[in-house]
Amino acid sequence: MGAKGSRGRLGLSLRRAPNPNRNHPLYCPYCAGEVLFPDEQTEFAWLCADCTRVFEVKYHGQDDPVHRPAPAKSTSQALKESLEKHKRGESQQ
Repeated sequence: MGAKGSRGRLGLSLRRAPNPNRNHPLYCPYCAGEVLFPDEQTEFAWLCADCTRVFEVKYHGQDDPVHRPAPAKSTSQALKESLEKHKRGESQQ
Protein backbone atom coordinates (compact mmCIF):
# COMPACT_ATOMS: atom_id res chain seq x y z
CA MET A 1 0.00 0.00 0.00
CA GLY A 2 1.47 3.33 1.05
CA ALA A 3 4.31 4.41 3.28
CA LYS A 4 4.12 3.92 7.02
CA GLY A 5 2.27 6.73 8.77
CA SER A 6 3.39 8.65 11.85
CA ARG A 7 1.92 5.98 14.15
CA GLY A 8 3.36 2.97 12.34
CA ARG A 9 0.30 2.15 10.21
CA LEU A 10 0.28 1.79 6.45
CA GLY A 11 -1.48 4.55 4.56
CA LEU A 12 -1.11 8.05 3.23
CA SER A 13 0.06 10.80 5.54
CA LEU A 14 -2.09 13.91 5.70
CA ARG A 15 0.84 16.11 6.73
CA ARG A 16 2.57 18.37 4.25
CA ALA A 17 4.93 21.33 4.17
CA PRO A 18 3.25 24.58 5.30
CA ASN A 19 2.17 26.94 2.52
CA PRO A 20 2.21 30.67 3.40
CA ASN A 21 -0.39 31.46 0.74
CA ARG A 22 -3.10 29.30 2.31
CA ASN A 23 -3.02 30.35 5.97
CA HIS A 24 -4.92 33.59 6.27
CA PRO A 25 -6.01 34.22 9.88
CA LEU A 26 -9.41 35.81 10.48
CA TYR A 27 -8.50 37.48 13.77
CA CYS A 28 -5.55 38.21 16.03
CA PRO A 29 -4.99 35.47 18.65
CA TYR A 30 -4.06 38.13 21.25
CA CYS A 31 -6.73 40.84 20.93
CA ALA A 32 -9.22 39.37 18.42
CA GLY A 33 -8.61 42.32 16.11
CA GLU A 34 -9.62 41.73 12.51
CA VAL A 35 -7.37 44.29 10.78
CA LEU A 36 -4.44 42.06 9.80
CA PHE A 37 -1.67 42.59 7.28
CA PRO A 38 1.13 40.29 6.06
CA ASP A 39 4.37 41.17 7.84
CA GLU A 40 7.88 41.10 6.37
CA GLN A 41 9.50 39.11 9.23
CA THR A 42 8.71 35.72 7.64
CA GLU A 43 6.42 34.33 4.94
CA PHE A 44 4.01 33.25 7.68
CA ALA A 45 4.01 36.45 9.79
CA TRP A 46 0.95 38.69 10.26
CA LEU A 47 0.76 42.14 11.83
CA CYS A 48 -2.30 43.10 13.87
CA ALA A 49 -3.11 46.80 13.38
CA ASP A 50 -5.04 46.94 16.69
CA CYS A 51 -2.41 45.64 19.14
CA THR A 52 0.66 45.91 16.83
CA ARG A 53 1.72 42.34 17.59
CA VAL A 54 3.30 40.16 14.93
CA PHE A 55 2.40 36.47 14.95
CA GLU A 56 2.76 33.45 12.65
CA VAL A 57 0.22 30.96 11.37
CA LYS A 58 1.38 27.59 10.04
CA TYR A 59 -0.85 24.67 9.14
CA HIS A 60 1.01 21.38 8.79
CA GLY A 61 -2.00 19.19 7.96
CA GLN A 62 -3.56 16.75 10.37
CA ASP A 63 -2.49 13.52 12.01
CA ASP A 64 -3.52 10.24 10.49
CA PRO A 65 -6.75 8.95 12.06
CA VAL A 66 -6.47 6.12 14.59
CA HIS A 67 -8.98 4.08 12.56
CA ARG A 68 -9.54 4.80 8.90
CA PRO A 69 -13.23 4.90 7.96
CA ALA A 70 -14.57 2.33 5.52
CA PRO A 71 -14.62 3.48 1.90
CA ALA A 72 -17.86 5.21 0.91
CA LYS A 73 -20.34 3.23 -1.17
CA SER A 74 -21.01 4.31 -4.71
CA THR A 75 -24.15 6.35 -5.32
CA SER A 76 -25.85 3.49 -7.14
CA GLN A 77 -25.01 0.99 -4.37
CA ALA A 78 -26.23 3.34 -1.62
CA LEU A 79 -29.48 4.02 -3.52
CA LYS A 80 -30.04 0.30 -4.10
CA GLU A 81 -29.53 -0.51 -0.39
CA SER A 82 -31.77 2.37 0.68
CA LEU A 83 -34.61 1.25 -1.62
CA GLU A 84 -34.29 -2.34 -0.37
CA LYS A 85 -34.37 -1.13 3.24
CA HIS A 86 -37.54 0.90 2.63
CA LYS A 87 -39.21 -2.02 0.81
CA ARG A 88 -38.53 -4.26 3.84
CA GLY A 89 -39.96 -1.59 6.16
CA GLU A 90 -43.20 -1.35 4.14
CA SER A 91 -43.65 -5.13 4.01
CA GLN A 92 -43.35 -5.40 7.81
CA GLN A 93 -46.25 -2.99 8.42
